[in-house]
Amino acid sequence: LEPPPFDLAACYEDSNPCSPLIFVLSAGADPNAQLFKLADERGFGETMKVCSLGQGQGPIAAGYVEEAYKTGGGGVVQNF
Repeated sequence: LEPPPFDLAACYEDSNPCSPLIFVLSAGADPNAQLFKLADERGFGETMKVCSLGQGQGPIAAGYVEEAYKTGGGGVVQNF
């Protein structure tokens, strides 16, 4: 039994500001290349914010999430 291939574009279409995409990853998994490609294709690659949590980054990440929620933009918070 094999799982179906992951379709990030279809998942993105199902998401919204109240129901964002959340990835729980296994060791070595990194969807960033796919995320950045999708962001470029959808026209928000230049404005997408990326933050990796740790050492005081929480308030910055929270600001990015709030901005993305208000504007409909994209954001990536890593190591959540």
